[in-house]
Amino acid sequence: MKKLFTGLFLFLLTITLFACSEDRSFSIDEVTIDAQINKDGSISVRELFTYNFNGSYEGMTRSIESDEKNFEAYLTESQDPLTSTENLPPLETEEDDDTYKIYTDSANETKRVLYRYEIEGSVKKYTDVADLKYAFFDDSNDTDLNNLTINIHPPEGTEEGNQHFFLHEDEKGTLTSVESGIQYQTSRLEANSNSQIRFVFPSNQLSGMKLTSDKPMVDSILAEEQELAARAENLEANMATVTPIVIILLGILTAGTVIILILHPNRYRGSKDPDSLYRLVEGTDPLFVKYIKEHGRLPDDSLIAGLFSLKQRGIVTLKKVPSMQNEGSETYRFNWSVQDSSADPADEKLRDWLFTERDKKEPYFLLESITAQEDETDKAKQEKADDFRANFDEWSGEVKERENYQQLKTPFKMYSFISIPLLLVSSSLFYYFTTIDTLGSTLQWLLPLIVGIITVPGLLFNRNKWVLSAYYFILLLLSAVSFTFEPTIIMTLFFYGLSILTLLIIPEYYWRKDIRQLKYAIKQAHASFKHKNYPIGADADLTEQRLLYAIILGAGKEYGEQCNSSRPLSTAEMNYPLLQNPVYATTSFSAAHAGLYTAVTQVNTPNTTAATGGGGAGAF
Repeated sequence: MKKLFTGLFLFLLTITLFACSEDRSFSIDEVTIDAQINKDGSISVRELFTYNFNGSYEGMTRSIESDEKNFEAYLTESQDPLTSTENLPPLETEEDDDTYKIYTDSANETKRVLYRYEIEGSVKKYTDVADLKYAFFDDSNDTDLNNLTINIHPPEGTEEGNQHFFLHEDEKGTLTSVESGIQYQTSRLEANSNSQIRFVFPSNQLSGMKLTSDKPMVDSILAEEQELAARAENLEANMATVTPIVIILLGILTAGTVIILILHPNRYRGSKDPDSLYRLVEGTDPLFVKYIKEHGRLPDDSLIAGLFSLKQRGIVTLKKVPSMQNEGSETYRFNWSVQDSSADPADEKLRDWLFTERDKKEPYFLLESITAQEDETDKAKQEKADDFRANFDEWSGEVKERENYQQLKTPFKMYSFISIPLLLVSSSLFYYFTTIDTLGSTLQWLLPLIVGIITVPGLLFNRNKWVLSAYYFILLLLSAVSFTFEPTIIMTLFFYGLSILTLLIIPEYYWRKDIRQLKYAIKQAHASFKHKNYPIGADADLTEQRLLYAIILGAGKEYGEQCNSSRPLSTAEMNYPLLQNPVYATTSFSAAHAGLYTAVTQVNTPNTTAATGGGGAGAF
């Protein structure tokens, strides 16, 4: 009763705290920026932000993704960013990876904050003109900016008639010429929007700056901007031209994928009688069953299947014994009982690796010797993990060399006739978009070059799903970040995604007919084990054998419970170690419980970002 009242009190207290908690919000109602280009090419920036806080905040943030320095912040009542900072109280600031935190407690009030800093490296100087491409805010900004005004002034003495200016990626803002330079204005720059300004003016006023390149550039710049303007004007019409093609490609790809999956030779079309399928699994070597279940791989827990294979072939015997490491516990002991030619190199490798103890001249080993123990040091675990890995790789390599493990698959020749056309169509679509979208001159040749480079290995390794996945991942990423988000682009992204999905789900190989039957039988047996409706067996030997296969197929717990509940253990069955306690046996041999000595390495990769113009503003 006391716990009930305590719980009820905590619940009511939580509800009360949520009800009394203050909803916080803030807005940036006005931003005025004044940027003066100096004769050495640097830019002196002053920004005046008007914040409106609803609730309590510790401060604001301003991210600047460029080469900036001398960042300062002040509280002010003035509405002019050029106001003197001589008598203004400075605010504490803290820099963290291109983002400044400005500390000033605010609660239900309006504040004006003046930022002052310098930018270097954003102006390029040529023999005839200087070129500035800069975005004070870009798609990393997560706050709406209202009533935004940006004034950019060239160095003193620059004639207005020789200036050129362009606004990129912003349809709502305006960029005009004013007496002292250029002015950008918008009533609202939405979060995650980019507004890049390009300002071109005579370079002779940059007397303190070295040439970026000793060549005239004004004609190239104007031609580039003229082409961008033409592309922007015709973008919608050009996109509409390719839209029907993308729709047809999507239809062909969808229908073709369905047809190929139906007709693919890897699909099993034989008998589906459960009893015959169960007998097929039970008559197959346990390790081979594991190999086929894992699609031609031998993961670490295949070692258990290898031991069961030895048991089923009569090479080893199995019994339950007291643990040597944990008093009061039990483990399983494998005795190597034969020394004849029935053991192949893989079996001999397993014997030399694991069966290192001897009792009455019989090599044996305990299951607990290959499982991690809680009282071991990390160093000891690592050493045993390294030893396990080296021996396991050698053993599994010997297993795969067995004759019955060879030539199980045949290449699906049609796979290349699917992947190659998809690669060519996808790269062609991407190239077409680079010719019509509003990309800069550098991206117009760089993007096709990148896609051309990654298409070559895609064509050479057109059956390798890792290579194809990497190709389409890069293609999707480049398309999403480079092209204007038009409906046609969205459909094309969907086409790329459907292409790689098709190439991943269509098998590039098909199994031999008898292996297809075995795979289907394994699938049915696993489902039957899981649903606890697999036959128990008329005798103990058959029941233990079936329990062994249930463990290999990852459904040992369910079949062990089924064995426990089906009937009491007979006296004869006491001689079968796995049946003495089926649930304990399946738990002991499961991969999760056994804790085989395998090493896991974590690698921390540092994050790096390039300094470019842009950034955002916020509060915390």
